[in-house]
Amino acid sequence: MKFGCSTLLYGGYSLEEALDGIQRAGYEAIELCCIPGMGDHLDLGREDAYYEDIRSKVADCGLVIESLGASGGLGNERFDLLLKAARLVGSPCLACGSGGKVGDEESFKAFCGLVKSALPALRQAGVKLSIKPHVGTSLKDSAMCLRFMEEVGDPMVGINLDNTHIQRHGKDPIQAVKDLRDHILTARIRDFKSQDLGIGPVENQIPGKGMSDVKGYLRALCEVPGLKVATVEIVGSKDFALSEVQRVVEETIVALKSYL
Repeated sequence: MKFGCSTLLYGGYSLEEALDGIQRAGYEAIELCCIPGMGDHLDLGREDAYYEDIRSKVADCGLVIESLGASGGLGNERFDLLLKAARLVGSPCLACGSGGKVGDEESFKAFCGLVKSALPALRQAGVKLSIKPHVGTSLKDSAMCLRFMEEVGDPMVGINLDNTHIQRHGKDPIQAVKDLRDHILTARIRDFKSQDLGIGPVENQIPGKGMSDVKGYLRALCEVPGLKVATVEIVGSKDFALSEVQRVVEETIVALKSYL
């Protein structure tokens, strides 16, 4: 298993600073974020040369783009711009959060409909859509993810599994990997320690400093067919000094490598 790092951790800094820090820490891949207000390392609606330049910058650092990380976009014009950007930077997947509300069947069906309506554009771009089960949404656990995959029924769509979102709803992330192994396109990995549905502070998202069995989760991911990268996605570091972001990034990969 290779390790990737989301540029979200460097949300307060430039793409160049993010790539430099991720490469120096020893990661091999990135989630390239396009999330306004959190981690915006790629503009939309630019000329092709802009995206080709980003693709070159990533490659020059010895990294590959595991996915383009986005927030929203389904059902509006932003989605087409995201797909174009993903295609031109060489990202095989567009990673988005799930929709719908917990226990709301109507909103679940509506979200499935949005995803199905995106299938022609996904095929045309040659980019897969990886949906993250998320706290507070209809895709809160593996059972709902399986329903979602059955409803959509297309290999252009899969799951972006995050152990902490599954566990915060009281479910076992390791069992979720086993349940969803045939549908996992991308994976996110971190720790957490919180008394509610929140993720908790950055420090407790570093593997080994929270309450999640990150080691067991990582080893389960190693058994997923075709999954080659587990990507670190830690939130809350945007206002950190660059040296502190780097410390978190480096401590995290050291911990993860010790689990293999």
